[in-house]
Amino acid sequence: MAERPGPAEALAPRAVHHDRRVPTGRDQDGRRRPGPGRSRAGRAGAAAAAAALLLAGCHGPAAERPVAGAGSSVGAPAEAAPADERSTALQRLLDARAAAVLAHDVDGVLALVDPGAAAFRERQERTVLGLARVPLAAWSYEVVGEGPRLAEDRRAALGGSAWVADVRLRYRVDGVDVVDQQRQRSFTVVERGGVWLLADDADGPSRPDVWDLGAVDVVRGSRTLVVGTAPRPVLEQQAALGDAAAERVDAVWGTAWPRTTVVVVPDDADQLVRLLGREDAAGLDQVAALTTGADRSSGAPGAAGAVDRVVVNPAALDVLGELGREVVLTHETTHVAVRAGAAADPPPWLSEGFAELVAYEGAGLGPDVAAADLLAEVRAGRGPVALPSAADFDPAVGTVAPAYSAAWLAVRTVDLRHGRAALLELVRAASGRAAGAGDPGAGDPDARDMGAGDSGVGDTDAEEGDGLRVAPLPLADAVPRVLGVDLDVLTAQWREDMAALAGAGAPEATATSGDGG
Repeated sequence: MAERPGPAEALAPRAVHHDRRVPTGRDQDGRRRPGPGRSRAGRAGAAAAAAALLLAGCHGPAAERPVAGAGSSVGAPAEAAPADERSTALQRLLDARAAAVLAHDVDGVLALVDPGAAAFRERQERTVLGLARVPLAAWSYEVVGEGPRLAEDRRAALGGSAWVADVRLRYRVDGVDVVDQQRQRSFTVVERGGVWLLADDADGPSRPDVWDLGAVDVVRGSRTLVVGTAPRPVLEQQAALGDAAAERVDAVWGTAWPRTTVVVVPDDADQLVRLLGREDAAGLDQVAALTTGADRSSGAPGAAGAVDRVVVNPAALDVLGELGREVVLTHETTHVAVRAGAAADPPPWLSEGFAELVAYEGAGLGPDVAAADLLAEVRAGRGPVALPSAADFDPAVGTVAPAYSAAWLAVRTVDLRHGRAALLELVRAASGRAAGAGDPGAGDPDARDMGAGDSGVGDTDAEEGDGLRVAPLPLADAVPRVLGVDLDVLTAQWREDMAALAGAGAPEATATSGDGG
């Protein structure tokens, strides 16, 4: 499903979240009914390097700018600095902070934090210690501009020169990210003794990462990197499940995707809500996991090449058995693979239905078990007449399980009636992703019904980390070009197949496919 973001998502028009619901009415198998220490030498060395960097920035005309750092001095009060010079000084401070983060230098980070901001200092120490476990390849900040104005009482408490900066964080996880992950962050900046220091990160829009929420641990599998605040045995379990899920996805989708999945496991529901940028947990009781990432159609630099993250709902781990957890991770890993290099997201019924097909096929579960609730509705004459819409997958709106079952059976109809090669081509056409090396049938004209060029998908395009992208087709065009029937005929085939599975009579003819395309 796609969620409209809050201000924290200003770096992209929206974030996309594919929810994998907790299988309502299923049994536990998915069937229906303390960190590394700080080296004193390392701390001192990195802190000195940070200070040297800051002081080097003060030479010449810049010496009058208010810059944080040991031994810094300024000839004018921080309040008097023009906005551009203030931002320049903050950029130097953040450059030093980034260097300290990469060096795992807690003291170097804390040297740039207001000594009076006790709670913020404690959070920063915990964050840097947690990040020491994450294999970071890059970490940097960019001052974007001034953030929201502080309330008068808050500004008075911090000092008249205090202000909020809008900052872009960029980072890459080694062995996973080929383009930067980007986050909007806000830092409250205060003047202390003529220099700027950081005092908080909660006075403006900031969507946290998991290491901002508590002490994190990291477990690396052969195909999975698990980062979380949950207990280590839980992270180890998710790593094993993620490795198996990646192999199942390879067997259906091919190997033309990054093939390493980052799984994020918060410790509780409150942390999950904060990670997702939500105001509350409404509907999350239906969601076992989500895949989060940039909007592929946003046009933002690197959006199409960014590697998605799978975020696990910790409450679901207590409900699902091992098979259920396997289904969940395989479903979400399918999203990661399909969205890798895609130019857009397919309509939800196709995206979610395909992920369900891969997950249930790998688990050996059939419709009589995994779609029993929907088939019961079909037998009672209350089956769906249109393909599920985006709203049907929104857990804040209502029960989502029927939409997932309906989407799965629709994709199953494509698979059985038109062939696996045609199904894969339809997903590629709708997501703007051309077949490439590692895809089933790549380079073999007899292995697929038609290639990207034959289906009229459009000219190819690519940027770093994207893979081979093409212009996506709306389903109203993609279905007839790939399957040879229109969307209404496909909808009728799906309804016929549901009736047959339910043992019900043939459905009444309908000419509507809803807004599922």
